[in-house]
Amino acid sequence: MPVVNVSNSMRVPRLPVVTQDDLAVGRLAAEHLKACGCRRFGFWGQTGRSYSEQRWVGFREALGEGAMVKRGGSPTGEPPARMFARMRAWLEGMERPAGVFAVLDSYALVMQRAAREAGWRVPEDAAVLGAGDDDFFVEFERVPLSSVRLPSRAIGYEAGALLDRMITAGVKTAESVQLPGSGVTHRRSTDVQFVDDPLVARAVRMIREQPGVRVADVAREVGAARSGLQRRFLQALGRGLKEEILRVRMGRARSLLEGPRVKLEEVAEQSGFASVQRFSAAFRQAEGVAPGEYRRQAREGGGRRRSG
Repeated sequence: MPVVNVSNSMRVPRLPVVTQDDLAVGRLAAEHLKACGCRRFGFWGQTGRSYSEQRWVGFREALGEGAMVKRGGSPTGEPPARMFARMRAWLEGMERPAGVFAVLDSYALVMQRAAREAGWRVPEDAAVLGAGDDDFFVEFERVPLSSVRLPSRAIGYEAGALLDRMITAGVKTAESVQLPGSGVTHRRSTDVQFVDDPLVARAVRMIREQPGVRVADVAREVGAARSGLQRRFLQALGRGLKEEILRVRMGRARSLLEGPRVKLEEVAEQSGFASVQRFSAAFRQAEGVAPGEYRRQAREGGGRRRSG
């Protein structure tokens, strides 16, 4: 009987597998946390599982040589209370601030609670990122969870198509398929920018709290000349003030388009644009597709690979 496996837990599966590219998932997670300005990192995996090992390898490779990263993990079936206690002890051995990637959304939720009990603020001290982007989990905690999107719907379609080909050909084996993750849905748990420059930190906080803010508004609020603030942004973040405003706006717009259906007028307003027309033009230029097409791709599991 032809069978297709959609789990990437086994180290050496004996069946054809259609699943996500877990090396790419780890890389997406690392790039997202690096974009938040993280310099110290944590990784919490599931011991003995192939998908977790691959995500670790991708995560570690993307961080690069010399990165400060601490690894922990849970065995399959570990009671939640024991996992919580070990996560809290693990966090207490880390310096803050840090970016933490948990390989499952359910693990990331426990990590958020452990951080809170250990006296860490999320995201101000710990930027916590999960994987799976499960509707149930991501809004479960008081701080909505950022998560790596997995191509679950696309995996289902591809598995069905592979099974159909196997039945048609009368075979029981076939080549395995790995589909790339489509990006990171950016929510409050990683809505932070770690930076040493206090003036830039104030400006970044204003940009995140006020979506429609302009360059002149930011400079006036922090009491700095526009040119001087621009130089400090380039030195601290590697990008200018205007680029940071647009980056935050685009990240907010992508999250809104990927979530429950919201009218484009509301997406534009909540992302800081004065009109739908300006929003659509800026989004197309930044993303290469119109907002409506991006929404369609995200819902079909084939959204563009961005790290927010």
